[in-house]
Parts: sequence; C-alpha cells; structure tokens
Amino acid sequence: MIRRSVLAFCDLLLPRNCLKKSPTKLIRMSSECAGDSLKRKVDEISDCSDSVSKKPLVSNEKPLDDIIVKALGDTNRVRKPKKVVFLLCYLGKEFYGMQRNSNVSTVEEELFKALLETNVILKSEFDFPKTMKFQRAARTDKGVSAVRQIVSLKIPLKEISDALPEKINQHLPPEIRLVAVKRVTQSFDAKIACDARTYSYMLPTFAFAPNIEGNSEEYRIDDEKIKEVNKFLQNYIGTHNFYNFTSGRLPGDPSCKRYIISCECGPPFESCGLEFSVIKVKGQSFMLHQIRKMVGLTIAFMRNLADDSILEKIWLKERIDIPKAPGLGLMLEELHYDWYDSKYGSDGMHEPLKWDAYNEFVETFKQEKICANIAKTEREEKSMLQWLETLPHHSYDVRDAGPPEKLPPKVPIEATVSDDLHQQQSVLKAVSNSSVSLSAIDEKLCSDEVNSNTTSSELSTNICKKETE
Repeated sequence: MIRRSVLAFCDLLLPRNCLKKSPTKLIRMSSECAGDSLKRKVDEISDCSDSVSKKPLVSNEKPLDDIIVKALGDTNRVRKPKKVVFLLCYLGKEFYGMQRNSNVSTVEEELFKALLETNVILKSEFDFPKTMKFQRAARTDKGVSAVRQIVSLKIPLKEISDALPEKINQHLPPEIRLVAVKRVTQSFDAKIACDARTYSYMLPTFAFAPNIEGNSEEYRIDDEKIKEVNKFLQNYIGTHNFYNFTSGRLPGDPSCKRYIISCECGPPFESCGLEFSVIKVKGQSFMLHQIRKMVGLTIAFMRNLADDSILEKIWLKERIDIPKAPGLGLMLEELHYDWYDSKYGSDGMHEPLKWDAYNEFVETFKQEKICANIAKTEREEKSMLQWLETLPHHSYDVRDAGPPEKLPPKVPIEATVSDDLHQQQSVLKAVSNSSVSLSAIDEKLCSDEVNSNTTSSELSTNICKKETE
C-alpha cells in the first residue's frame, strides 16, 4: 500500500521520464523535490525500480490497425498494406470482359475470389474493391483477351513475395494466370500512370483479298499486299479526331482526339490450316470500338469497297458509315510505363515495370491459349468470312449521326380520318369567308400530306360547290 502511494506521489511530482532513470538518479531527484522523507521511501522500492524502468510508458488505447482489423472481423493479423501491381494474362473467350459486372463471369470477379480464398484480401475489400485502391490499366470487352494486363492494388506486406503468383493461380481458372507481382509507389495508379497501350488484331489474310476464287482457306497473301496494307495503316498515325471510329460521342467532343504512335501489319503465318496476320496498334489511349473500326475500314479499302476519298471524310465531324470488324481477333498486347520507370525504376526502392524475365511464359500462354483459340474459332465458326459478306451493304459515306429518333405513338385509323375531316371542314369554312384561290388551297392541302379517303381533287370540287352556293 505504501509503495503504491509513493509511486503515485512520484508520478505527480516528477517528470514522466524519471522512472526510467537509475535508482541513484531517482533518489537525487526525489530528494530535491520531496525532501529526506521521500528519499527513505524511494530506497524501499529501489529493488523494483529496474523492472519499472523496463516497462515502456504507453497508453491503454489499442493501435489503430488493431481497431480496424477487429472492426473488419479479422483479429488474427495486423494489416500493413502496400501498393503492388499484378501482371495478368487471360483468354477472354469465357468471360464478359475484364471489369466486374453483376450476374456474369468476368476476369476481375475470378481474381477477387482467388484473393479472398487465399486470405490476401478481406471480405470487405472483396465487396468494395475501392477500399484496397484497386485499378485496372485497361478495359477489355466481352471475348477480348490480354497478353499483358496490369492492375494495381494494396495487399498486406507479408503477402508480397515471389511465391504469391503460384499461391493465387491455384484458385484461378486455367484461362487466367497471375504472372508476377511488383512493389510500386503508394500513389501509383495503373490507369493514370500508363503512358501508352498496345493492342493487336489477329485476322485471316483472305480478308485483304479483293476477289477470292474458290476456297478462301487456300488464299495466301504476298509481300506486295502486305505493303499496301501498311501504307493504308500509316494514315492512322498521329493525332486525329477519331469521332467516326467510336459511338456515343458528340462530333465536337475533344475526347475524340487520340494520338496513335504506330500501326503496322506483320508477316503472315499459318495456324489450323489458315493463313493469319497480326495488326499491332500502339496509342496513348483508345475509345470504345476504335481499333475494330480501324481494322474494318482497312479491310474495306483493301477489298476496293472504299476509295481514297474516304481518307478525307473520316476525320470530319459528319458521321461516316464505317464497318466494325469482329471482336474475335482483338487482344491487349502490352502496357507502357516509360515515365514511371524513368522516375522510380532506378531509385533503389522500386523496380521498373518491365517484364522481360517473364516473356517466355507470357509468349507461351499467348500462342497456346489465345492465338490457338482465335485460329480454331475462326476455322469452326467462320466469323470473319461471314462478316465480309456484310461489307458491301455499308455506304462508306455520310449517314445519320445516331440511331433513328423515337417514332411517334401509333394513332388509330378512325382517329386519323376524323382529324382529316375536321381539317377539311376548317378549310371550307375559311374559303367561305375569304377570297383565297382554289389553287392555293389545293397546294396547301397537298403540302400538309392530308391522309384520308378524300383526295385533294375531291376537296377542290367540294370547295367549288361551296363557292357556287
């Protein structure tokens, strides 16, 4: 009891760091503050002063991390989240796009499930990915594959290791592979930090043939034709208004201006008995359907369905009828982070976002999963061949800027006849009270396209009878 009282008294009189002093210093300080009587009491507790000095003075409040973890229903670990990027590759055939969507299978949904099952993320983060700062570098639509997709998110520090991809892949379908994980800066955003994106479009070479004799599967392209294709593709390079290569945008929308860095068609190769080629497009960013329409117009030009005048029309603000190529051959090839690599890639704490060490795995996945599926599907379903049959139906000229306006509600025939008769009676009444000529009345009725059982000539006869009366 006495010891407790003395300690409490010392706590009031002495600074809080006094208890960390040695017994001798504590005695000297206590004697100066409380006198000789206090010194005797301190001597009695000198034996326990060492144990007191070893106990840090901390508050009884729990650390914020513990409170957060407890609130989220996980008391087994203290999370220290760090920003990382995942390198993903996937075959898009079985998925309704990259981005999460309710009631359908998507790449993000499968990834989140795998992260949750391996205890890398919490249930609250699975339900609300924004809480872990999740961001994809690029969207991919239904059926579109990705050779090198990047996503950024925050995960616990202890989970960041070279063994993480193998751990996650055990819970992913074989169409999706997590290739690598790298630490990035806390403010990194996979979409915003991306300087450029490269897409590729794999298509059968018979699409470029203007006239096919016999079986299209037997067609083989020559070097001259490849040069012609590349010459046309050069028209896309630079900054242009790609309003005519997307949908849902207004003609004057500044966001339709996009910068294309390179665009070329590669050499042909055979797969599944067909000859294919790949068009690669590198640009700062792309809009919805932009690449598919770029490919569609290129094919139409090579098949002599569009002439040189189309090159002047496509950059105007008038809506031009441009065909959209099938989505089967489109894939996200690569994402570029040149600015980030130059600033943080060699700072000693972060790695450049280069994936050369994983090229062998990525290229194997691309050839065995993505390209093989495209060739097989084209051989079986003939999507390109069927689409080519629709090309002559396009005008490659100015068309309506958007879908047709909503049609007016249907009116019963009886109501239409009644309204027309009422209009005729109004005209007759106007004639009886004025000197308007019959020809003017007849012209007016024709211009208004009166729809009834009574013709304009019959109306003129009726008007004459009225004037005679």
